[in-house]
This record gives sequence, structure tokens and C-alpha cells, in this order.
Amino acid sequence: MALVLRYVHQGFQYYHETQDPRTTDLFIINPPWLPVALVGGYLYFVLNLGPKLMKDRKPFNLRTLLLVYNVLQVAANVYLACYGTHILLSKGWTWSCQPFDKSTSKLAMREVQLAYCYILLKLADLFDTVFFVLRKKQSHVSFLHVYHHAVMVLVPFIFMRNYPTGHCSMLGLLNTYVHAAMYFYFFMTVYRPEQVKDVRWKKYLTMMQMGQFVALAVYFGQPALRGLDCGIPVYWFWLGMVQAVFMFAMFADFYKKAYLKRKIK
Repeated sequence: MALVLRYVHQGFQYYHETQDPRTTDLFIINPPWLPVALVGGYLYFVLNLGPKLMKDRKPFNLRTLLLVYNVLQVAANVYLACYGTHILLSKGWTWSCQPFDKSTSKLAMREVQLAYCYILLKLADLFDTVFFVLRKKQSHVSFLHVYHHAVMVLVPFIFMRNYPTGHCSMLGLLNTYVHAAMYFYFFMTVYRPEQVKDVRWKKYLTMMQMGQFVALAVYFGQPALRGLDCGIPVYWFWLGMVQAVFMFAMFADFYKKAYLKRKIK
């Protein structure tokens, strides 16, 4: 037990000492336990406290709030996607090994700021589940949904705190493109639900999610399997690749149950 605690302490110390100095003054990034605490509070509310509070209450009518929320999400994701693409192309983006830029140049600092905005956006995404709970749609609070939202805060947070530029930036860029389409669909389900009753809308969104994880698995897998650090320790690429493969497997299982088996019936 003492050995385990020692390794945990050494790992935390190393994680703390390797923080990128450009992120030391950013809110939520510091202290390092804050995002973990926020995700812990999120899990407690959506899985325990929230359902208990709503048990004997009528579901809230959140139509106006959802319309505004989804419009803001679409706008924010489109902006980050376009701005992120511009920055990566301006820096001379490469598919195989994007170098980690440690400088404080204008372009590098913009990339750090963009990564920070992405973290804040992932925290905002947690409200998706809170709205499900308040509308008493607890069946929507599946393991896939909750795990995806929690991990999409914690994993980018790790990258953001220590390596806010370079090869890891692709994770956020692809995700914002997919989420722009996803939140537009969510907006339409509230604004004009009769126009999106066709199951193909959700099917195509799921396929986009799966395609995103395939691309990320290949993207992180290249430097991981070839042993390239790209200015970043190679084990971070293994983490990104394994996580992408795991998420693809879960979304593929959902796709099979939601669309293929339904078609057979």
C-alpha cells in the first residue's frame, strides 16, 4: 500500500511540475483538482441527487432555455472550429506529428487561448445531462452519455494543462465540428420537432461521432506506434489512441442496438 501511495505521489508531483507555464494563471486549470471536483459534482447530481429531487416533481419546461443554449453552443463550436482550423493551417499543420510549440509567439498564445476556450465549452456541455434530469428524461442519462461528457472534460484538461498546443490540438478541432452539427440537431428537436422525427438524423450524427473517433485513433496512433514524441511524451498519444478506440467501440455498440437491430425487426 505504501508503495502504491508513493507512486501516486510521485505521479502527481511530476504532473504538477510539468505544467505548461502559459497555463498557470488560467481559471479552472488551477488548482489541478478543480476540474476533477466539478466532474465529481456533476456525476453526483445527475446520478443521485438530481433524480431524488425530481422524483415527486413535475418535469421543468425548459423550451426557451434549450433554444438559447443550443444556439449558443452551435455558435461557439462553429467559431472554435473555424478559428482552430485557421491557426493550425497558419502554423503548417501535419497529420503525422504536429510539433509542440513552447514559445510565447502571438500564434502560439492564440492556440493556448483557443484550447482554454475549448475546456470551458466542455464544462458547458455538462448541462446537457442536467437538463435531462430536470426534464425527467433519466432514460437518456446512459452510461455512454455520462462517461463521454465526464471524460471529455478530464482528458482535454490534462492535455490543456501540460500540452495546450501541438499534436493534441486535433482532438478539440474535430470535436467542435461534430458538436456544431449535434447542437444544431438538438436545436431543431426543440424548435421544429416534426422536421427531425426521421431517425436518419440521429443515425448520421452517430456515424459522425464514430468517424471522429476513427480519425483520432489513427491520428494519435501514428506517433504512439512509431514512438514519436513530437515534443510530448509518447504515452500521452497512447492515452489518446486507447480512449478513441474505446469511445468508438461504445458508439458502435449504440449504433448496432439503435439502428441495425431496429432495421432487422
